[in-house]
Amino acid sequence: MTDDQHARQRQLIGVAFMCVGVFAFTFQDLIIKGISGVYPAHEIVFIRTFLSLPFTLVIAHFETGLGRLKTPRLGAHLLRGIVLFVAYTTYYLGIAALPLAMAVAISFAAPLFITALAGPLLDEKVGKIRWFAVLLGFMGVLIVMKDGLGTLEWAVVLPAVSAFCYALAQLHGRHIGATESASTMSVYINVMFFLLSGLAGLIIGNGDFAQWSHPSLTFLLRAWTWPQGNDLLLMLGCGVAATIGIYCLGQGYRMAEANLAAIFEYTALPWAILWGFLFFSQLPGLSTLAGVGLVVFAGVVIAFRERPRRAPLRGNEA
Repeated sequence: MTDDQHARQRQLIGVAFMCVGVFAFTFQDLIIKGISGVYPAHEIVFIRTFLSLPFTLVIAHFETGLGRLKTPRLGAHLLRGIVLFVAYTTYYLGIAALPLAMAVAISFAAPLFITALAGPLLDEKVGKIRWFAVLLGFMGVLIVMKDGLGTLEWAVVLPAVSAFCYALAQLHGRHIGATESASTMSVYINVMFFLLSGLAGLIIGNGDFAQWSHPSLTFLLRAWTWPQGNDLLLMLGCGVAATIGIYCLGQGYRMAEANLAAIFEYTALPWAILWGFLFFSQLPGLSTLAGVGLVVFAGVVIAFRERPRRAPLRGNEA
C-alpha cells in the first residue's frame, strides 16, 4: 500500500469513527432531554461519568495499557476537559428549552468555527470547494432553524456557546492527538467531567438557587435527588453512549483532517429529527427536510470531491 493509499484509508476510518460517535451522542441527547425535567444537569453528568469511567478505563487498558495515562501533557488534557465540560453543559441546558433538532442545528456552528480556526491553529489547508460546501451546509442549518423562529429566546445562545467551546476543544484534541491516544484523552475528559460536575453539585446541588421557571435555569439549579425506577438505567445508557461517543470522536479527529471530520458532525441532524418525531411528536416541516438535504449534500461533496490535504501539526514538524 502506497503512502497516499494509506492516508486515504486512514481518512475513511476516521470518518467512520465520526459517524458512530455522533450517533452515540444523539442517543445520549435523547435520554438527557427525556429526564431533564426531573434531575439537574450536573447530577446527570456526574452519574453518567461515574458509570462510564470504568468502561473508558477498560478501553484504555486494551488499547494502550493504563501505563500510558501517565503523560507529560497533563495540563493540556485538563484544559481540554474543562472546555469540553463547558461545551456539553451549555448544550444540555439548551436542549432542555429548545426542540432537539433546533438545538442540534445551532450547534452546527462548530464545524464552521473549526474550519475558520484550523488554518491558523493547525496549518491545515482548506480549498475553495470545501469552503463552499461548509457555507452550503451552514445555509442548510439556517433553513432548519427557520421552523423554530417563532419561539426563539435567549436559550438559543447556549448551543452557540457550546459550539464555539466544542470547536476549540476538538482542535486542541487534534493537536495533542499527535502524541496522545484517543483512550487517554477519553479518560482525562471523564475525570474532569466527574470532578467539575461533583463540584457543581456541592455548590448549587442543594436547590437553594432553584427559583427560576425557565427550563434551562431550572435544569441547572434543581436540587439533586436519587434516580428513581428506570432513570438509573437511562443514566447508565448515557454513560455507555458517552464512552462510545467520546472515544469515536477522539479517534475521528485524530485520524481524519479536522475540516473533513467536522463535516460529519452534521450527521447528528437527521438522527435528532428522527428522535424528536418518535419521542416528542415534533414532526419536521419541508424546510427542515430541505435543510437536512443541503447539509448531507455538503458533507458528500467535501468527502469525495476534494482530495484531503494534510499539513504538519504546528509544533510537531519532526
